[in-house]
Amino acid sequence: MKTKQPGFDSPLPRCFAATPVASVASALYGVATGLRNRGYDRQPERCVRVRPPVVSIGGIRAGGTGKTPAVMLLVPLLQELGYTVGLLSRGYRRISREPLIIPPGGSADWEQTGDEPAMIRAACPGIWLGIGADRSENARALDLRIKERAVLLLDDGFQHRRLHRNLDIVCLHTGVFDDRLLPQGYLREPVGALARADVFFLIASGSHDDRITPVAERITRLYPEKPLVILYHEMVCWVNARTGGETGTLPLTTPAALCGIARPERFFDLLAQQGVEPCKRMIFPDHYRYRDYDIAALRKLYSQGLITTEKDAVRLSALDNIPDGRLWYPKVRLRFSENSSLNRFSHYINAVLKQHPAVV
Repeated sequence: MKTKQPGFDSPLPRCFAATPVASVASALYGVATGLRNRGYDRQPERCVRVRPPVVSIGGIRAGGTGKTPAVMLLVPLLQELGYTVGLLSRGYRRISREPLIIPPGGSADWEQTGDEPAMIRAACPGIWLGIGADRSENARALDLRIKERAVLLLDDGFQHRRLHRNLDIVCLHTGVFDDRLLPQGYLREPVGALARADVFFLIASGSHDDRITPVAERITRLYPEKPLVILYHEMVCWVNARTGGETGTLPLTTPAALCGIARPERFFDLLAQQGVEPCKRMIFPDHYRYRDYDIAALRKLYSQGLITTEKDAVRLSALDNIPDGRLWYPKVRLRFSENSSLNRFSHYINAVLKQHPAVV
């Protein structure tokens, strides 16, 4: 008997994803999230408020919607506007549960901060880090430490209702309206939760994505009063993970490719677009903690070197058995679909922040 395949992405096995049991589980999950949100809506005094304005960058999908690249887009924009930026992050999969407050120039490796904060810090120097599960307390700590005109960025914060925010930016992918609630699909909340958002970042893998226009039109119909910004992933260059050297052409002919991210297909699609055909593809779980023996088993495959993602490079570059010059990653950044969109958004966020009493 042939198993019916679901018409949507699911973290569940395909044979189970389209079953009534999975649908009921998602419905119960939706009820739970709805009750939680109504509790915060009815009791706004439960939210912690801090002196600096807080900008949340989040999403309704679990993983792979471009939240971290969106943070890396916003940090330099805010710095250019004259703000000191503090990043609030859980530090997912880090080795310690102790909260960390790290000033600009302060040292901490990725195992202490988590791979994503370490990647953001490397790409965006000059930021403060507040790392820990209780982001409200870390926001208070940063408020006490930062003396300049500050903005706190709440990473992956759309569901973190406990900390009051002045602006909610929600990152969406082009398949958002085809998705389903966890555990049947990848949505953390029903699509109707987007009503809480202030700004939408619609993020596509490239301008060739033919789903951009219909999804953008649907968002605009549903929320005509809210800004919609279309962003694309753009390949900038290849970076040597050991030296930081950059080049426009990958200096390897037959590399092995590996990654441990939420949506590995995006990485391999990018390689195909760049004309890179790996001799071997290896996929590990998201945030995977690589060990020397993982790489030792691949020595015969990467005589020409290894290619990986920027986030994976943070975790891989500390290993001892990868020679200098043998580990490269594509530097990918988000870009606005039009320069006018960049200018409009910059003016918009500056106007919002200037309304805050702590900003002078």
